[in-house]
Amino acid sequence: MERTPGIYDVEVASIRPVPPVAGMLFSEAVHHMRSAVDNVGFYVAEQEHGQPLGPQQERAVSMLVYDEASPYERKWKGLVRQGLAMFDPRATLGKRVESLQPFNDPTSIGSLSPILAYVMGVEAAQAQPLALLRDYSNADKHRALRATAGHTLVQRYDDWQRSVSQGMRQMEVGTVLEQVTKGVLTPVEVSPALLVHRPDGTPVAPGPELDGMARHVADIVIPTLLRGIALPDGIPAHIDLTDNGETFAERLAKGSTVRAHVRARPVMEAALIEAEEQHWRFPAIADDEE
Repeated sequence: MERTPGIYDVEVASIRPVPPVAGMLFSEAVHHMRSAVDNVGFYVAEQEHGQPLGPQQERAVSMLVYDEASPYERKWKGLVRQGLAMFDPRATLGKRVESLQPFNDPTSIGSLSPILAYVMGVEAAQAQPLALLRDYSNADKHRALRATAGHTLVQRYDDWQRSVSQGMRQMEVGTVLEQVTKGVLTPVEVSPALLVHRPDGTPVAPGPELDGMARHVADIVIPTLLRGIALPDGIPAHIDLTDNGETFAERLAKGSTVRAHVRARPVMEAALIEAEEQHWRFPAIADDEE
């Protein structure tokens, strides 16, 4: 759009809608991770109890996740009054659960990889992964998790550092991404991304976000609940779930430690090469009167 004589506004004309399956799959992954943590906690609680839990006790047992010590203390004391002594921090399970609380565990995952944040010149938002999983799960119970294509990285070849330092820019139809001089060939590369919003509103890439939470759950949370120690790669990242006649133990023994984003890399690389091989596109130009 030429609103100012001699200057073109590089403007967003349309945005392809996000396929509904994107939010559904992210939601499903969050649900399964939270369920896995709760199931393991229930198993250990029942083992320590030494007898079947009563109906009210069964409903009360879940993985406690608190940001501060005071409400956590009130909660575990309430569980002990219900006959669930295993949640007392002096008991085995209670000690393990307390060690995993966000107020005790400083582990964090960033909204961007350190390398990408450095290139963009921005600081990644940090979150404690177990608290983040809790917040995603709680949000998903009441509303759909938000997936959006309303952000893009803009790389202007004649002013690359400035354009990239703005990071993933929010956009909508009509957003002016750059201004270029009329008659001067100026390549501007636009890289829209499918993102999800963290419960605090921070937009993040869904793959790294899920992988960060999954690593924490598999390497730290579940081994700590079961054995009292972290166990990196102790739980396979990929196992065969088909009807192959094998037991759970056999499936786990044959499992792979190759993570999902690594397994998907050939597909992503092929898509990148295909995109790089395409010719430059010259957008339609309109003046302000139109």
